[in-house]
Amino acid sequence: MSSKALAKPLIRQVTTRGYAQAAPAVKRDVRIQSCVLPNKTFVAALDNGSPVARVTVAFKAGSRYEPQSELGAAHLLRSAAGLTTKNASAFITSRKLAQIGATFSASGDREFIYYTIEATQDHLQQAIEHLNNLVSNQEFRPWELSDNIPRLRYDLAALPPQIRAVDLLHKAAYRRGLGNSLFISPKNIGKISSESLQHFASSTLTPGRCAVTVIGNSQENATLVAQALQLPTSSEAQSDASKYYGGELRKEMGGDLAHVALAVQGAPAGSPQSLALAVAAKALGNGPVTKWGADNTPLAKAIGNIGPFAAAGFNVSYSDNGLFGVVLSVPKDEATAAVKAAGNLLKNANLSADAIKAGKNQLKLQVLSEAENGTSLAESIATQGLYTGAVKSPAEVAKDIDQLSNNDISQALSNAAKNKVSMGAAGNLTLVPYVDEL
Repeated sequence: MSSKALAKPLIRQVTTRGYAQAAPAVKRDVRIQSCVLPNKTFVAALDNGSPVARVTVAFKAGSRYEPQSELGAAHLLRSAAGLTTKNASAFITSRKLAQIGATFSASGDREFIYYTIEATQDHLQQAIEHLNNLVSNQEFRPWELSDNIPRLRYDLAALPPQIRAVDLLHKAAYRRGLGNSLFISPKNIGKISSESLQHFASSTLTPGRCAVTVIGNSQENATLVAQALQLPTSSEAQSDASKYYGGELRKEMGGDLAHVALAVQGAPAGSPQSLALAVAAKALGNGPVTKWGADNTPLAKAIGNIGPFAAAGFNVSYSDNGLFGVVLSVPKDEATAAVKAAGNLLKNANLSADAIKAGKNQLKLQVLSEAENGTSLAESIATQGLYTGAVKSPAEVAKDIDQLSNNDISQALSNAAKNKVSMGAAGNLTLVPYVDEL
């Protein structure tokens, strides 16, 4: 029996620091405007008439840019968002944001960190001033970083085991760069100094690595936001292209379940193959679509009737690489058969026309639904800008999905299956087969 436990996206699991809840957005179909400023900052805006404006400032400052001697700096950076700056203490900042009803949050993934503020239109200018201060004037005072240690420990303690498995999968697949964990290692907590964090921030939070997106206001306003940022122009952090090696990492945690992520090399962001693999991931399966309903996806059928389990296909693309695979949670006693079945499907997937059609529709629903969330849309636009220098609206992405042929998807799936399988596993791994046994 399949479960919906993995029906939500797993890969872009982020740690967030925020002060309030987001307000709902009002959407209408309008055009996204974008440009690149002389200082190489990407700027985009969608003036959709929403009563709530959202401003996101994104940087290429994810975990892949961490120096090997300071692993966990990206986690610490996003966790420290909202602490005392050169102009205001954390208390004053949170109090002033509360007075105007604004929300500030920071989140991140392997390539980017996002600083987002949300406010009503009549308080937008005040909110932008606070955002500028929070992004441009961070100080990372040592005693505040020490006070922040319990939050880091909570972030680690609250990690779902499926996320641990996916994190281990990246480490096994890439080793360094994209293999760097999203989360600081327990042994490194308290070991990264204020000076080291300041150096990481000054080398990654720079104009040439920045994108500013505004949802609910004009591009002119977005340009003013970008120009007002007081960012350092020091030498930028460098990251070599992440090579896909393939491998296996396991973390024995006990319990009654085994959580396993299997993947092969995928395609980089912005490529037609990436979109085709995203459709294929949905076509493989994403859990039942009704509560207590049966799961008739290819992935669930391959695993069979082994008792309660959760399984989903996934595709994640980065600037120079990607992963395509499946993640599953199964009873420990059924792990051998389930993991082998999933591995066999991954290497020999043959999707029917009906499965591909269902995958297209599910992916379009996800893309268009995420566009209803103003914050997700702002981050998505910033990501596209930093990846490709151009932006497609959710409607345009949905149109691109429709234009994919069954042969495009089958070919992308066939090419991915030729690559070496990687595995990350967490939980009770007594009966989980090793990757070379699949």
